[in-house]
Parts: sequence; structure tokens; C-alpha cells
Amino acid sequence: MPIALTKHALDVGIVTNDGNRLACFYRDAFGLESLEDLVLPGVGTIHRLRLGPSLLRIFVPETAPSGAPGEGGLTERPGYRYLSFEVENLAAALDEVEAQGGRVVFGPVEPRPGRRVAQIVDPDGNLSELAQDD
Repeated sequence: MPIALTKHALDVGIVTNDGNRLACFYRDAFGLESLEDLVLPGVGTIHRLRLGPSLLRIFVPETAPSGAPGEGGLTERPGYRYLSFEVENLAAALDEVEAQGGRVVFGPVEPRPGRRVAQIVDPDGNLSELAQDD
């Protein structure tokens, strides 16, 4: 049974050392709408840009990524890192991920009140985030 999605668009995250530079590039080059930055104390800053129902999230971790593209985990290298899916029921979605051969690698956690997120990998090891607003 497919996971019940609440947003029929994909959000993409890019990890970088220079969020302002990338946010300006995507805003100015592609005309994406800048939204309010999301600052997560102890974690980092997410510059959010909208294209229709989709978001481009440019994530600047507090500890700068030092690896080269293709190395390390989520915050250890720059570049495209994950897809993000908004779901109705995070617990059921994580069960479905595992039933389909994926694996939960982080969370779920509550980065802010009323929002829960988890990170999963697909059978090939590609990282995605699943999130639910309560």
C-alpha cells in the first residue's frame, strides 16, 4: 500500500558552506521566491525558496561540511543530498519504507513543536527525509 502523501510536489535539499550565495543564485537565476529562513539552534540554517508547491532547501549546518561530493553523511559534504516528502502518518510511512526494503537512519525527531522528521535510505542508499506536521 503506497504511503499517503500530503504534498504532491518534491522538495530538494542542498547542503553548503555558503547558503547566501546559493540562495541568491537560485532566486536570481531561476526566479524562485525567497521564504523566511529557518534557523535551528545547534543544527544550522535552512534558506527556503519556493517554486510552485515545491521547495528548494539550502542547508548550512553549524559545523561546515568538509568532505568532497560523494563522501560522508548529510552534513559532511556539500551538494545535493536528499529528497523530502511530506506525509500524513510518519510512523506508518517509516514502517512502509522498511517493508519496501528501505531503512530508517535517523529519527523521528521534533525539530520544532508540531513537526516531526526522520531520514531514510532507499535500497540503493539514497537519502530522503520524511516529515509530518501535527
